[in-house]
Amino acid sequence: MRWLLADWRLKLVSLVIAIALWSYTSGQVRVERQVQVELSPARVGGLPPGLTVAAIDPPDFVAVISLPANKTQALREGVLRPHLELPRAREAGTVELTLTSRLLGLDSDMRIVRTDPALRSIGVRLARLITATLPAEPPPVLGLPSGLSAEVRLDRTRIEVRDSAERLAMFEASGEPLRFAPIRLDGIDPALSAPLEERVALHVVEGLPQPLDPVVATVIVAPARSASATLQVPVALLLPARHSGRWRVEPAEPLTTLRIEGLEAAVRSAQPGDFLAWVDLRREPPPGSLIVPVQVQGPPGLRLLPSPITLQILPAGDAVAPAPTP
Repeated sequence: MRWLLADWRLKLVSLVIAIALWSYTSGQVRVERQVQVELSPARVGGLPPGLTVAAIDPPDFVAVISLPANKTQALREGVLRPHLELPRAREAGTVELTLTSRLLGLDSDMRIVRTDPALRSIGVRLARLITATLPAEPPPVLGLPSGLSAEVRLDRTRIEVRDSAERLAMFEASGEPLRFAPIRLDGIDPALSAPLEERVALHVVEGLPQPLDPVVATVIVAPARSASATLQVPVALLLPARHSGRWRVEPAEPLTTLRIEGLEAAVRSAQPGDFLAWVDLRREPPPGSLIVPVQVQGPPGLRLLPSPITLQILPAGDAVAPAPTP
């Protein structure tokens, strides 16, 4: 043990130096990582009053970053969503931002090796803000326990928004209403027996024009009521390939009377186009009149009760027999 304790101060200093050298050299080993860079107008700061971001060119690109091996965890997600800060811009037009590591929010010891496509700068196009009034639709409600339904009432159905003239013109031409992010209601008692009313502040879906004033909705949660309805749904005919040219089926475009049962909200919103109905005749049905069952697929949560349909299998040149007179 004497040899271990001899000159212990010198040995301790040597150990500290060795650890420092190891830390320094490990930090000098560099690796390259590929990341996806996504640029959003919502993450642009320094906008002058009366201007908005009309577009970013490019909106996304791939970058290869060189960084110390001990910092790879900083890019573990493989995606960068940097906050772009504009210089003092006063007028509408395009602001060119030189592409640097600092612009992407990277540490000083991280370097951009290359990009795809090759870039030297990022263009942020600014436009003057104008206002318009757009129709809005209530957002969906998520997180409700089974057996409960929610009704969403907006405090106003036409919303005054502000954006660039170009973006507003494109949005108005699309004919789509202003959409909001879904409302999430967690913690609602599944045994709720009386209506519950909540006031919720809404947030516009990212990328759409922003309201001038906050938009609030009233959400009324209540026990779901069941309902039923009857729809006329087109039926597809599945026929064997060898059937073509030899036989024909009448009517060629049959309809089935579909009874649907379920929660009132789902039944109310159901349309014939939401359902896929068909009959399978691929087993070479015999000629004549047939009553065949109909198979149906539709939205989940609904009970589907299709009525059978009557078909006539006829040689290709035969006429359809007239319906009997009552």
